[in-house]
Amino acid sequence: MKLEFLIVDDSDIVIFLHTEILSYTNLTKSPYSALNGESAIEILQNLKGSQSEYLVLLDINMPVMDGWQFLEEIQKDDTLPPIFVVMVTSSIDSIDKLKAAQFPQVIGFFEKPLSEENCYQIKALNQIQKYFSTTNK
Repeated sequence: MKLEFLIVDDSDIVIFLHTEILSYTNLTKSPYSALNGESAIEILQNLKGSQSEYLVLLDINMPVMDGWQFLEEIQKDDTLPPIFVVMVTSSIDSIDKLKAAQFPQVIGFFEKPLSEENCYQIKALNQIQKYFSTTNK
């Protein structure tokens, strides 16, 4: 299996910055991107049956479908490919961190924009570190 990335944020600038830092830190060279949760769900539905798992870098506050609604939707659809979620948001509210922890797919919570250090922390997350081991490259 392979780990693919999906950046979900309503700002094209943030998507660009996150794409650049993911590439610079060798996490991925070509992530998928979506401007809201609804578009992200559509992307994931189109990837059903793929041999990949997906790491979604998810913002909370977005139009059309926000991050919370996205998380609720992926709970309902067991046909989606395996998904891990890292919240990447401007929120520093501890209530948001607690709420995020209630969703089993959420494996991390970072303030945006992502930094180089955040990317190394993502690589070290237990649930996905196997994709970044030196024996797996």
